[in-house]
Amino acid sequence: MFRSKTSSIITEMLLAGVFICTGASSYADCDEKQGTISIQGYSSVKAQPDVAYVRVAATVQSESAETARKAVEKSVSAFIDGLKKDSSLKDSIRKDDGSIKAESISVNPDYVYDSKTSERRVSGYSASRTVVVKIRNFEQISKVLDIAVASGINNIYDISYELENPAPVMEKARLDAVADAASKARQITGALGVRLGTIVSISYNTPSYGASHDYVQPRMMSKGMMMSNSAADSAVYSPDKLVFTDNVSVVYNLEQTKKN
Repeated sequence: MFRSKTSSIITEMLLAGVFICTGASSYADCDEKQGTISIQGYSSVKAQPDVAYVRVAATVQSESAETARKAVEKSVSAFIDGLKKDSSLKDSIRKDDGSIKAESISVNPDYVYDSKTSERRVSGYSASRTVVVKIRNFEQISKVLDIAVASGINNIYDISYELENPAPVMEKARLDAVADAASKARQITGALGVRLGTIVSISYNTPSYGASHDYVQPRMMSKGMMMSNSAADSAVYSPDKLVFTDNVSVVYNLEQTKKN
């Protein structure tokens, strides 16, 4: 009976991420030699995202690099101006905190293979510029996409959801992981008839922050396709909660319970 119970406790310890080292040749020697116990503490905290990042791009192909570049710049400028002028977006997209970011434009040659000469030759040029928009009201994501389409933006990448200030949630996850380690240590040592001593070491591991995405296959989209989809899709932009996980390793000294 005792052997079965002890085996059960050890199994529970392994499942809980616990490792005990007595530092003695047998359990009876523990009165003379101090052992240690290593505990893994875990946590998982969920939080509702409060900002969305919409990533879109204008991509143009032309025989002339300058023509392609100018067409892209025109679409991006029209898109940004449209966002700033729409009064219904003023509380969701703020002008003074970098809510609209236009990345550097790229212009690259397009090549075709000439079977007669067995060489590649330049057939034209492709220009592209990405714009990232931070939105606080998810119901207005469709409106942002409508403005993008009307401006000539023809490529949508993805919509990601985050916390604007994740620090409090990350702190809770961290403290929960520490509390989990302490709780496991008290439970296991109590079952084995020993007491927790001083902390030998603490090892903090890199936490995990799971962002939520509405992925869209990166592709060229016609104006008709995007306008027919975006305005009717406001109900879809309801993201899952974000998951923050954390873990910590704590090593304690062990103290034997004194016998009466």
